[in-house]
Amino acid sequence: MKFNKIAIATTSLLLSTSVMVQANSERELLKITQQPAQKITKHVAQKSDFGSYKVERNLAYISASVANADDIISTKGSMAIVQASAPIERVAKGTLVRNTLTNEVSALSGNISVLLKAGVSADEVSSKTGLSVVSAYAGTQIVVFKVTGTQDLIEASKQLKSTGLVKVAKIEVLEILNKAQ
Repeated sequence: MKFNKIAIATTSLLLSTSVMVQANSERELLKITQQPAQKITKHVAQKSDFGSYKVERNLAYISASVANADDIISTKGSMAIVQASAPIERVAKGTLVRNTLTNEVSALSGNISVLLKAGVSADEVSSKTGLSVVSAYAGTQIVVFKVTGTQDLIEASKQLKSTGLVKVAKIEVLEILNKAQ
């Protein structure tokens, strides 16, 4: 008999507690819905030029020692990012790109890393595209090319892919992938 009274008291206590919690949560919900609506910012996806990178044609990457202090937007070590006097036409070594995912600005190395198809040599690709070989890794099909003369990096990468001699061609970006927290 005592057990039944304890069970009934416990059940009524739990029910009354849950009813009070639900009533309080409904009051809080009403308070939240009665507040004026906050503006939501819409994320607009940027069109990338290659991979997840967009070429910053209005920025230049020069030595901080020769840059005018008033023109410097930001610095990275001994280099400075400044507003370019004219839009950049040719994408080459040192051209700045913005990662569309992280919004970080980095420079290009001027190299294109390539995975060749089986039976294709680096010299064959070099003679067909006009790119010069920086390094070829023995025992693998991995080769690093660099543009020569007035070649555009993006156009050279597209040309490499269109030859049918390579599986993958990636433009190298000098980006810090891991940062100290």
